[in-house]
Amino acid sequence: MAVNFFGVTNYLEGLLPALAQAQSPRVAVVSSMASIQQNSAELVEALLSGDEEQALAIGASLEAEGPRAGYLNYPSSKRALGRWVRRECITEKWAGAGIPLNAVAPGTVITNMTRELLSTDEGKAMVDQNVPMPLNYHSEAVVIAKLLLWLTSEENTHVTGQTIYCDGGAEATLRGDDIWA
Repeated sequence: MAVNFFGVTNYLEGLLPALAQAQSPRVAVVSSMASIQQNSAELVEALLSGDEEQALAIGASLEAEGPRAGYLNYPSSKRALGRWVRRECITEKWAGAGIPLNAVAPGTVITNMTRELLSTDEGKAMVDQNVPMPLNYHSEAVVIAKLLLWLTSEENTHVTGQTIYCDGGAEATLRGDDIWA
């Protein structure tokens, strides 16, 4: 909670005056396709209300319940971040200053953190069950970087408030057609 949500949002709030003075400011944060996974509504609301102490307490309580409940911390932090981006992007301090604000939600990316997990059939099966990626399978980090580059380029004049799932179709597979519910 302290890093995934408050670290990002507090940093951006602190950076806002400098961004507002820039020639073509753009902001894109990294979320995760985990933002659509089961989460703690109570934790998400604590994050969005700005109550870091309560959020940390809820997160610690979930962690104390064991790994399954403890995992809810991650998707909750990413869900809250996406909702924060959506709420903030249309405010005077962001849109009024001409600053597009977006999020990118990767699926499984091959990194030092995931490489070992993906090296076994068991690990790969577990990941693929939770993050099915029918288009081009797991991605390299450069794929995410290129999307972030476009979102923060001068070419992006109107995309704001979006969480763009760069996940090989995982979000579409898991949520299907009913994304408005």
